[in-house]
Amino acid sequence: MLFVRVCKEVPRIRIPVVAKLCLIISAATPVVSAWVAPIKAPTWKAPGSVCIGRGSRPLQMAENNWMDVLKFQGSTPSFDVIQKTQEYTSHPGYRSFRLKDIPTDYYSTDYVFRGPVIGPVNRKDLVETNTLFGFGTAFPDLDRQPFGFAVDPENPFRALYFERWKATHKGELLIPNTPLKSAATGKTVQTPVFPFSVVWNPEGQIIYEHLGASINPWEGENNGGKAAVFGMLEAAGFSVSSRVGDPLLILVQKLGRLSNQPGQVYSKPEDLPTWWKGTAVGAEPER
Repeated sequence: MLFVRVCKEVPRIRIPVVAKLCLIISAATPVVSAWVAPIKAPTWKAPGSVCIGRGSRPLQMAENNWMDVLKFQGSTPSFDVIQKTQEYTSHPGYRSFRLKDIPTDYYSTDYVFRGPVIGPVNRKDLVETNTLFGFGTAFPDLDRQPFGFAVDPENPFRALYFERWKATHKGELLIPNTPLKSAATGKTVQTPVFPFSVVWNPEGQIIYEHLGASINPWEGENNGGKAAVFGMLEAAGFSVSSRVGDPLLILVQKLGRLSNQPGQVYSKPEDLPTWWKGTAVGAEPER
């Protein structure tokens, strides 16, 4: 569930209903702020070792950063990380953002996706939310254009690259768990360039994907300065908050998670792999 600021030009949105909802949430903000304020994450020390990935051996956790587990004890991949990443990002399901069309054997059972205000989310929940939005219908010509592949010099299992999305809003777009929808606007959209990274495990499966914010929010067209999905929503007439720490966005995300409806932006803690130690969820800032 997302907090949506509705553009007036979208004809099918019932503005009075949304306005009342916004007024109610705004009035409650002073009370809610204390609830949604993120708790400072404690310094985490490795208890010993943890197993991640299918058939993985025990891995010693680094004491300085819990994500160093994704360096796999300083081992070296038995495959070409750039080649595998380019193959993965060339798949039609990847390029068109139809995630259900990407073969599941690309992904580890311990997979996590995290973006600035989305995640941590497992693969099952991510695909479900992606499908509910109906981007394949709304933007049938969407093309994620990856370029600039490189291997992280401090983690040989991690590939970093950039993306620029291009599409035309040609069909109806739905906002999951809301009555909001937008008929085709015919607008073309080009997002700003933004960074993306993929971490492979020693078995050659993706265990972690991370998306960053726009590098230069003033480039492109009809994107509101936003990257990826949020830029697509702008072209459809929805101005969706993508600001880390936005108290209204955090509130709506928490209410959505409590409702346990389909289309979640982050997974339940018990549905995440044990290697994930982050405390912030959704738009909460990590402390």
